[in-house]
Amino acid sequence: MINLNIIKTITAAVAIIFYLPTTEGAPLIISDSRVHSLDITPVLGRGYSIGTNSFQSTCLMVDEVTTPSFNYDYKFNDYSSDTSSERSYGAKSESSFSAGFIDLEMSAEGKYNSKSSSSRRYMVAVMKVQRYYSSVREELSPLSEDALTLLDTQDYIGFFKSCGPNYVRSIRRAQELTAIFSFTSSSRATSAEFAASFKASGGARSVSGSFASKSKFSSINKDLTIKIVGFGLGLNNEGSTTLVSTTLEEYNEVMKFAYISFTQSEDSHNIGMVFGIEIVPWVDNTAFQVASKLLDEEVEIPLPRSLIPKALLVTNRKPFPEFTNSDVFRKDVTCKERFHEIDRYGYCCEISTLFDTTAQEYSEAIVVDTVGVRNTMCKPVRRLDKSVVKNNMANNGEFVAHLDSIVRYRLNQLFTMEKCLTSVNSYDSDYDYHILKAQDSVKYDASIEVKYTVLRLKMALDPTQDYGLITALGKELDEFIEMYYSPCVAELFGTNVGSNPNVEPQYFMAYGWLTHDACAHLTCLADNTRWDREKGGCTVGVMTGNQFAFKATDDLAKKCALDNDETLSEEKIKCKHPEDKLKEFQDAANLCWKTDSVVPYYLMEHFCMPQLTGEIDDGEIKAEVEIIRGTCEKHKKPEEGAPVADSGGG
Repeated sequence: MINLNIIKTITAAVAIIFYLPTTEGAPLIISDSRVHSLDITPVLGRGYSIGTNSFQSTCLMVDEVTTPSFNYDYKFNDYSSDTSSERSYGAKSESSFSAGFIDLEMSAEGKYNSKSSSSRRYMVAVMKVQRYYSSVREELSPLSEDALTLLDTQDYIGFFKSCGPNYVRSIRRAQELTAIFSFTSSSRATSAEFAASFKASGGARSVSGSFASKSKFSSINKDLTIKIVGFGLGLNNEGSTTLVSTTLEEYNEVMKFAYISFTQSEDSHNIGMVFGIEIVPWVDNTAFQVASKLLDEEVEIPLPRSLIPKALLVTNRKPFPEFTNSDVFRKDVTCKERFHEIDRYGYCCEISTLFDTTAQEYSEAIVVDTVGVRNTMCKPVRRLDKSVVKNNMANNGEFVAHLDSIVRYRLNQLFTMEKCLTSVNSYDSDYDYHILKAQDSVKYDASIEVKYTVLRLKMALDPTQDYGLITALGKELDEFIEMYYSPCVAELFGTNVGSNPNVEPQYFMAYGWLTHDACAHLTCLADNTRWDREKGGCTVGVMTGNQFAFKATDDLAKKCALDNDETLSEEKIKCKHPEDKLKEFQDAANLCWKTDSVVPYYLMEHFCMPQLTGEIDDGEIKAEVEIIRGTCEKHKKPEEGAPVADSGGG
């Protein structure tokens, strides 16, 4: 069972990633598993988010691309005289898509023939083409009409949510054809001679089968097996039926088709496995800069207090230890510049930048209240450089895309859990001790997974038998949106500043998201967290299991989401989701989870949607389940506790 205490570590990593500023004009090259997956479709001009590793809509209309170049590589490796360990090492060192397949093939055959006097011999031919410099011609590629509409209305959040903060400018592709020749021979010398003759006759690129007809090679020729694996092929009509080879002569046709498919196909620059992509921030695209009016906006922000000079003592021209806003004290201090004035806090600035805190406006008149104390403060502004504006927009765009993905993820998790619970509760008690099938994926290996029964999953995901976990997830999501998501988006656009609630697009360009207090709760960017009702920020959520407990009252929940009931007086306003109700479910769930150290997220990832394996356990696993059942109040047998209503549907 995984320990989700690593959430803090993950959060720190997320914080580091988002704190790194986007370098102006610097594209990013991605050539790892993020783009090698066959479940995604990188396309030129399609949006991409680094923070979420997801592709968005295609908002750049790619009419023309640059002419790509390609590298051709052919290798012929003879393992006919190698030992099994040497073959394994050689296969693993192959820098090709088929390296794993080659190693698996050799290892399987080695185990199969381990007791035979003859040995299985191997030769491997790999033909590979890498295609690169296939890039968007940006001067001929306009933005889509819908994307232009969003930018024309300065709906930057809408644009970045739909089109992503970056787009794919170029794609590097690779195609590969691998042939594994295997045969059985008891003589290393004969095997080596066959391999040498094979290589001399064409090295598998265009093999002449005449040498194989020699009498000394007759047994090898009869036993010769050819296995072909292709990656990133474009199956055009001509020659597409020639990928199956049983003889050396047929193999020549396979290689001929592969080479033509790799290099001469009409749409070859769009065919092949994606090996790497180049992504570029939208703010560096000239069409985006024009449409978004990025370069037309003059963004001005207040100068930080740390950059405003302080008044100095008249006697020694040194900073004063503590400023007193009175006419008596003001006689002892002065500004370094003669044309500057001193504000109420002892800062110096031009008279035109004095801000009247009473009237909430700039005033060049020196304002003095009834007790003779100045009522202005220095509030000079500075105009941001265009590079800073671009960086702010790029960073905020990436953050908005990530924030949006968090909400979508939580919604998907809620819906998945609902379907999973409905499915597992549809099994009646006759299936309680049937073993469930674990999910087999890139992340999880089903062969090493802990065995789980139907009843064990019911107790873990529905401990109170009233779908309470779904209710708890819904409350967590509601409070997360109200206390983190909404305030953060409001601060990004300045809707919480001043008396006008309208969106201010300039505000989105003026400040990076980390400067906003509402967005700076980095713990909220991690999965499976909930809003911390006592301290603010986020902490571990219900999907992490029994790692926390709620209080009996709302006394300490000072930062909870409040009830919006307008009929309640100020002193009677309470938390929207009362602490005692949350505690009621969590305590009941902890009774089921503590014995088994349950992490609902882990189980949902591994066993939803639940499928039966056909295996029934009535031994050790059943005994473990019964121990858990003894502590899980709502799932006790009728004779042990209150009668349990049938929650199943079958």
